[in-house]
Order: sequence, then C-alpha cells, then structure tokens
Amino acid sequence: MSQASFILSAFDLNLWCSVLETKFTVDDLAALQAIIDADIADDPDFAGLYSIDPDELNAINQRFDGGFDPARLKLPDIEIWLERERKGRSIRDVPYLVHTNFELPLMLEGRKKLARFTDVLPKTEEAFDRWVEKGLFHKEVFLEPIPASLKTYVSDPDHSAVRDVYYTLKGEEWRIPAMNLLWKAGVGWNEHFERLEGVLFGYEDWQIDWWIAHRNKQSGGIGGVPFCCRVDSEWS
Repeated sequence: MSQASFILSAFDLNLWCSVLETKFTVDDLAALQAIIDADIADDPDFAGLYSIDPDELNAINQRFDGGFDPARLKLPDIEIWLERERKGRSIRDVPYLVHTNFELPLMLEGRKKLARFTDVLPKTEEAFDRWVEKGLFHKEVFLEPIPASLKTYVSDPDHSAVRDVYYTLKGEEWRIPAMNLLWKAGVGWNEHFERLEGVLFGYEDWQIDWWIAHRNKQSGGIGGVPFCCRVDSEWS
C-alpha cells in the first residue's frame, strides 16, 4: 500500500500563524478518514484542510505515532489543523517565510510592510485589527462593485461588491494607494507587475527573484495556482 505524508500544525489565534508542526506518514488513508470522520466521497485524496479536536489528535498520535503535543506550548488560543503534504508545489518549499500563515508575525517584526486581503474572513480581520487598535498598524478598506455581467457567477446573491482590506505598518501608508493602483492597472499581469507587488509587500530582491523564477515551474505554480494571469478589464 502506498504511503502519504501529512502535516499536523498548531495555529496560534493571537499571532495568527502556525507555531508548531510535525510530519507523519500514513499507510492507510481509510483509517485516518475514520478518525476524523472525513467523507471519502467528497475528499478521497485528502486535499482539504481539517480542524482536529483533542480526541482526534490523541487517536492520530496512537494510530500513526505522530507524537504531536501542542499542549506543552501552554498557549491559550490555538487550533489544530491537518493537511496532506503537497510535494513540489507547497508554500513550505519556498526558502523564506511568505505571507501565507505567517503574515501577522512578519509585519509585527517589520519584515513585511503591507498585507492585502480580498473578502477576508472575520477571524483574520479581528486578529489584525487588534494591532490597529494598539496603534501599530494602519488599515484601509475598499469596496469594488461586482459588474452586472459577472453577478451570475457569484453564488451569494447578496454579495454585490469585492471587499479589499489593507494593513500597513505606521509610516508605510503610501504602499496602499500604490498597490491599489497596481491591481487596477494589472490587465495582462506579467513579471513586472509581480515584481512591483513583491516590492510593495516588502520582500527582499532575492526573495522576489526566487518567487518569479519558481512560480510556474510546477503545474499550477507554488501553492497550486499560477500567479501570473490576465485580469478581466471590467474589474478595472
């Protein structure tokens, strides 16, 4: 029977990032699916991200010798997540911390200057808003009405506008109108737009070079999606 690698992670709801991870091997997917009660018909390849409760974590540790013990961190607000390792196109293959799952601590350390979210989840916005209230971040919100020609593709009829939320470090507010202009002008997105976006986010030159060189090497790009694509002019 073929084996598959999975990752357990402890996600800190205050820092809004993963603070502890472990990888383990599974030789029986059905056994893992039975533990977390996953519907094999809906996700036979375990492509999803699953929230794990304490009983499920104990069962995984016992069945697959995971040895994952986030309780030793003594953190008050964490969630446990399970995902299948995606070799060759994972964010974990990048040789530096990207904003996925690490955006808030990178900004708090000053290593990243700008964050941009589209239709951000409430919990994510709350995590960043705490630092706006403390005076460390600046926040701006933009609403872009969805063109009538595209509303037939929107599953929620009440969703009439795209909501973009920006956060910057204090003193870096200029990056928000610059990024907003970049996205509005980005019809025929290409390497030059990609490089400008990386600069505005605050990545170093070598990091931007690596990202551009590797973004489309694997099928679907890093993380499973290509990052150079054409943007419908109706959105501009």
